[in-house]
Amino acid sequence: MTLETDISNKPNSKQSGVNFVQYRLTPYVVIILFTFGMSFVRAYLVPEWGIGYHILGFLGQTTTMIGLWHLVKAVNKRLDRRMPFEDGPVKRIVTQVLICLSIMLPILVLVVTFARPYMPVYVNNQFLAIGFVLFTILICLFNFSFYTGYFFKHWQETVQDKADIEIEAAELQKEKLTLQYHQLRNQVNPHYLFNTLSSLDGLIHTDPELASEFVRHMAKVYRYVLQHKESEIVSLEEELDFIQHYIELLHIRYASGLAIEVKVSNEAKERGIVMVTLQMLIDNAIKHNIVQASTPLTIVIKDEGDFLIVHNNKQLRKQVESSNKHGLIQLRQLYSYLTKKDITAEETEASYTIKIPLI
Repeated sequence: MTLETDISNKPNSKQSGVNFVQYRLTPYVVIILFTFGMSFVRAYLVPEWGIGYHILGFLGQTTTMIGLWHLVKAVNKRLDRRMPFEDGPVKRIVTQVLICLSIMLPILVLVVTFARPYMPVYVNNQFLAIGFVLFTILICLFNFSFYTGYFFKHWQETVQDKADIEIEAAELQKEKLTLQYHQLRNQVNPHYLFNTLSSLDGLIHTDPELASEFVRHMAKVYRYVLQHKESEIVSLEEELDFIQHYIELLHIRYASGLAIEVKVSNEAKERGIVMVTLQMLIDNAIKHNIVQASTPLTIVIKDEGDFLIVHNNKQLRKQVESSNKHGLIQLRQLYSYLTKKDITAEETEASYTIKIPLI
């Protein structure tokens, strides 16, 4: 794994710091906005109070609610060690609310008792009862915010874990398909070597000069395979240079029974392709069709938009040896991880066309 990959997989420290600050300051912003709104309500209900009293009321309410928030935080922190949410969220949140109420309600009763003579006339028992209920609701909301935070964090971790598993599974599947493709490619090479050596053996006795040319092309074919044996994708230009030598070998072997025409634009040559794709497709066409001088097998290789087209006329053999179509299936699966475009095949009574997406 490269350093860039390691860095990209780590959380952005700057972004994490911003999120942490936002999470830490949010309760205080909410408290200030709430007490600011209450100050407007109080100014409407008690217009006889001066601006100074309203400012003192705002500061007092804000300080009280911030103190209440810190109390809830302290209780939450203590219970995180002794009664974590994982052991039972309902039991935990009820216990936390009861502890906070048992601490704050007696204090509130004492404050109201001592301040009662100084309260406005509209602060009657019903008003105080409503105030106690609102205070209880406020404590419940403060405590419930921690449960909400726990639930959201747990949900986020679950989603992230699921995403990580899916990514890991996809990477493992891609590695599996790549390995299968390399195994398939390694199977093609010995099969190709056997056929070429058989052809070479006949040429040595009948046409030594042509046999020498055959060996030169064969050496260039294997040099390409050895140079790119660890590669998955090569440029189309490199693949075409390789396939020209391969085509020369096929022409020597099949003579006029095989015609291969390459018509690829310069723009397409700059694109990528999975290594030895063309060799596999040409071999596939030869394996399934009759190759003879009286009815030549014609293969055309050209580009069309974002695709490389391999087209051949159909003159099917009656029996095809070792044809399980695994090669094309594995090639299609491998391309599905390299590009969003699919390999497509079009078959008619007279021809067979396969479209390979350029990468």
